[in-house]
Amino acid sequence: MRRTPLALLVGLCTALASVVATAPAQADAPIGTLACTSIPANHDPAISVIVYRVARAHNVNDKVMLSAFEAGWVESHMNNLPCGDKSSLGVFQQRWDYGWGTPEQIMDPVYASTQYVTRAIVCDRNNPRYTAGQVAQCVQRSGFPDRYDQVATKARTLLDEAARTHAIAGGSATDVSGDGRDDIVSFTQNALADVYVSTSTGAGFAGTSVKWNDFFSIGGETASTGDVDGDGRDDVVTFAHGNTGDVYVALSNGTSFGGGQKWHEWFAPGAEIGAVGDVNGDGRADIVAFTHNAAGDVYVALSTGSSFAGTAVKWHEYFSIAGEYPALGDVNGDGRDDIITFTQGPATASDVIVALSTGSAFGAPQKWHDLFAVGAELPRVGDINGDGRDDIVTFTCNTNADVYAATSTGTTFTGTTVKWHDFFCLTGEFPYLADVNGDGKDDIVVFTKGTTNDVHVALSTGTTFGASAKWHDFFGLNGETTL
Repeated sequence: MRRTPLALLVGLCTALASVVATAPAQADAPIGTLACTSIPANHDPAISVIVYRVARAHNVNDKVMLSAFEAGWVESHMNNLPCGDKSSLGVFQQRWDYGWGTPEQIMDPVYASTQYVTRAIVCDRNNPRYTAGQVAQCVQRSGFPDRYDQVATKARTLLDEAARTHAIAGGSATDVSGDGRDDIVSFTQNALADVYVSTSTGAGFAGTSVKWNDFFSIGGETASTGDVDGDGRDDVVTFAHGNTGDVYVALSNGTSFGGGQKWHEWFAPGAEIGAVGDVNGDGRADIVAFTHNAAGDVYVALSTGSSFAGTAVKWHEYFSIAGEYPALGDVNGDGRDDIITFTQGPATASDVIVALSTGSAFGAPQKWHDLFAVGAELPRVGDINGDGRDDIVTFTCNTNADVYAATSTGTTFTGTTVKWHDFFCLTGEFPYLADVNGDGKDDIVVFTKGTTNDVHVALSTGTTFGASAKWHDFFGLNGETTL
């Protein structure tokens, strides 16, 4: 059976305590009284993602967000430590005997992050001229108040990494009106939690500020889309993560999304990555969770048309570890979505690995490409040549703004450094794939964000992407999740 967060934390505490407790007198010491002999040199990516998601859930500003990462790095190098100075514990080294909670609560990174963030919000509100480091000091009350601002650069790097992991979106269908053309969807993911849609006409996206739902997918959750009830219209799905692991769905009726309904009560908790796709080929989109850690487990819950069935159903036991970029797509054209991971290393280690779906599990991993989506590039999955098999696309999203593609043969991805567009997606913009004109070939879409909030499209010819054209002039504001 899949372990609960409490079981995971107890296991972590037991394992780490055996490492850090060196003196016999400490061997039997209760949690909250162990002194750390050292702090890990590297951060735990899962803890970073949890801190980020909790902060997003509280709609914090950039300063408070950065302060959380400064505090986490200074106190624990972003690790959930079962030890510390005196009674200090956890990622923020909070003290149970100073009113931060019980030792067990503090060792829950969701609880600990919530305690930090809620206090940091008050500190920032009462002291608007404080730097991020001063906000951290206001919360932490350290004897070394200057050390938080001193690690701002490192904290920003960790923050950017966590934000990138949280925003992983390999691709999902967005035909919410059911007319055969993919539309665009924006989740505000703030206190309002509105969902806006602009439908495709085949030559542009129509409608500005057309609200399809007025409360769905708050900050820190992962918003996605997929036809979960098999009616030909893509619905919206959100993974709550945290300690609840809830998954909510709002079904499309073609002109709006209905009320949110809980379709699963324990899936993709904590720092796991949720995705949506039809993995068993029954015409209904299912949900997939990548633990995205050293274990590399992949879990699936299948859609019944009115809920997602199955808890702790493991479809793969080692796929897409931390630092890699997981995605779903039907790469062999059999009607079942497979799992794909981009290792995202340097040029010598930028592999693309695939595990094909059998309908009840994912098979053995196979390398389908050995040089694709290098480093910080943004990979996507979709059928860009219209042959029924999903291909891979990567956006450099820098000053070069190149777009490369490798098409699927059914057993591999073919093509290295094959450029399909030479200027699309600059730094800070968000690219996506979608069949916006309904010709059976996925096109490239980019949300510029920033001060313009434009949406540009370049249509696929089957062998390249054509000239970029503006399809909307105000959609997908900064901080919103756009698909």
